Amino acid sequence: MTVGWRTLNVGEQALVYNHEGQARIEDGPKRLFLFRERMTVLQRYTANQNEYLVVKHRDGQIEHKHGPCVMFLNTLAYKSITKQDMISLDANEALVVYSQDASTNKVKRYIKYGPTMFMPMAHEWLHKFSWHGTDPDNKTRLNPNQNKFERLQIIPDQFYYNVDEVRTADDALIRVKLMIFYELTDIDLMLEATKDPIADFVNCVCADTVAFAAKNTYIEFIENSGQLNNLSSFPQLTERAKSIGYNVSKVVFRGYFAHEKLQKLHDGAIEVRTRLKMAYESEEQEQKMTDLKLKNEKDRIDLEQKIALEELVHKQEMELSGMKHKLELELKEEEQKRKKWEAVKLGELQGLKLTDAQRMDYMKNLHGLGVDLNQYVQAMAARPEKITRIVAAENTANLHLHQ
Repeated sequence: MTVGWRTLNVGEQALVYNHEGQARIEDGPKRLFLFRERMTVLQRYTANQNEYLVVKHRDGQIEHKHGPCVMFLNTLAYKSITKQDMISLDANEALVVYSQDASTNKVKRYIKYGPTMFMPMAHEWLHKFSWHGTDPDNKTRLNPNQNKFERLQIIPDQFYYNVDEVRTADDALIRVKLMIFYELTDIDLMLEATKDPIADFVNCVCADTVAFAAKNTYIEFIENSGQLNNLSSFPQLTERAKSIGYNVSKVVFRGYFAHEKLQKLHDGAIEVRTRLKMAYESEEQEQKMTDLKLKNEKDRIDLEQKIALEELVHKQEMELSGMKHKLELELKEEEQKRKKWEAVKLGELQGLKLTDAQRMDYMKNLHGLGVDLNQYVQAMAARPEKITRIVAAENTANLHLHQ
């Protein structure tokens, strides 16, 4: 117990106990005179807009207060006050939140999607995931419970994985290097169907790879390894991913690794095959070159024949054109001659016609004057210079004409 003056500054709060153990709360700014009393300044807690306060009451209740806010740790009412950061969610993240109803004690689950700032209530808690994760020392190895998190990624992702001790049909052991691309499509189905989807992916991809290699010898596996880039080669993986709410979009075959001795044998076989292939390609190129020369020679002969034929056809066409032109000129000339002859003959006929018409008019005039036209015609007729008489003798069949 003390006696005297005490000062509370602005923004402070204190508990003042009297000699009987009773307490009261005093807020600053204030100047207090204490007589047989004891003052305890309370600790001040503040939270900004991205924080919240977790308040534990003396009666066991827990309360979450959203910032910005200020509270003092009143030890009479509160056991403790702690400050927590709100959970920041990006657009590609989500939280699985469980909530318990105080009246029925039933637990419900809901999903909180970003982007947002999330503050869980006092009766809520988050789902904690514990999946296989990439080994920090080896990106192609996945360790159990390596990846622990609360924020669930809902964007496409991928991981590397090497399938070890894969045995081919001829008992060759190899390591197959793969890369799996996947995307979460149904969170509820994932939560209900699996605890660790990455472990499911690893188990299924191992099963599919072993099944694929078991159908092929070592050489056949190398020749057909490109099929491992097709999703059709991983039926168990795609089926399992679909059943747990995921979509495997692509599997990339990154190569393989074999034992050193096996690899040396394979390298020797590759060298022999390469040498034979080069010889085959050289012979094939030589044959192609010969075929090309023969083809070019044949094309040249065909072209020469075509040019000669075109020249002959052109010459014949020129001769035919000249003959047609000559005949057309002769036809035009004969046509002109015919027209000229027709014009001359037509003129002569018209002259005769006019002459006959004049003579007819002349005769008509003479007849009109009373002239005997028969005598006139006989008088105008020319006398013959000679007269030939034919007298038939009796019983004579011969005719002799003497002039």
